[in-house]
Amino acid sequence: MARTKRVVRVGNKLLGGDNPILVQTMADIKTSEVERILELDRNLSLLGNDLLRLSILDQADADAFKYLSSHTSTPLIADIHYSYRFAIDAINNGASAIRINPGNIGSLENIRKVCLAAKSKGVPIRIGVNSGSLPKEFASYKSEAKAYVDSLYQSIKVMEQCDFYDLVLSLKSSDPKTTYEAYKLADSSFDYPLHIGVTEAGASYTGALRSAVALVPLLNEGIGNTIRISLTEPPRDEVIAANQLLAAMGLKKNVPTLVSCPTCGRTQVDLFRVYGRISESLAYVKKNIKVAIMGCPVNGPGEAKDADIGLAGGKDCFLVFKKGRIIKTLPEEEAISFLLKEIEAYK
Repeated sequence: MARTKRVVRVGNKLLGGDNPILVQTMADIKTSEVERILELDRNLSLLGNDLLRLSILDQADADAFKYLSSHTSTPLIADIHYSYRFAIDAINNGASAIRINPGNIGSLENIRKVCLAAKSKGVPIRIGVNSGSLPKEFASYKSEAKAYVDSLYQSIKVMEQCDFYDLVLSLKSSDPKTTYEAYKLADSSFDYPLHIGVTEAGASYTGALRSAVALVPLLNEGIGNTIRISLTEPPRDEVIAANQLLAAMGLKKNVPTLVSCPTCGRTQVDLFRVYGRISESLAYVKKNIKVAIMGCPVNGPGEAKDADIGLAGGKDCFLVFKKGRIIKTLPEEEAISFLLKEIEAYK
């Protein structure tokens, strides 16, 4: 299952080749609000985020990269539309990578200027196609995926004419099937690393499921070097979802697995509340540990006997078990506290 593509350096991370798949998200805060951006970045890093993309809407955003890049170790990607000058300013101010659409950045001469600045700083450029940026000349294609790839090929040729090859590619549709087919075709057509994801996927579990429909088969086939699960949710939810997906597929270690039952009439505790508290705590844990939160003793230690540690609801109490063996019976608060201490001590 080869994932070999040419390698680009994004700040202190390597993207492509046989390097680990990088998780990324995009800030939902204006880039010029530098202290809020740094606070967001710190939290996202604790959750396991690798790359952070920031929008550039004006000169203040472009100038903010100078401060931001000197106050975080996370590679920051500048997302620019229409202004080649903002792209150059972001590069000169310390952006680790930029994202542009060559079709809306202006003339070939303007693109050359951006490429020259990026090349001088060793900054890669992500280019791509999505549902809203497909040029009109490709609208008549019977295969939307083929239209995406041919459109992207035009952009690649423009960059290569500028003697720039430090590229990352993306082909995002809001339709999971089109996304899968486009990336599959792109993988066999280009040797540049791929940023994979479904655009406009939606919110909550709907967005995560629609993303998974496309991303799971791609990742199973070794396609994809960096991943974003785009959700109409805070960036932290995107990072958690991406890490959980990679962990479930065996593509990322040191991510906890939390299993729980759907509850039934046997449940005599507030399992939803307990699950929420444990889930929030586990989001910041970087260990390969399996934790179970079960609704009753019938399903608890039995169905979840492979869990390293777990809780099973009883009558106004919880059984604490390890590998299916019950070790304690405690009230809710004490059970949660005990479980969290055991997780912290787990090696």
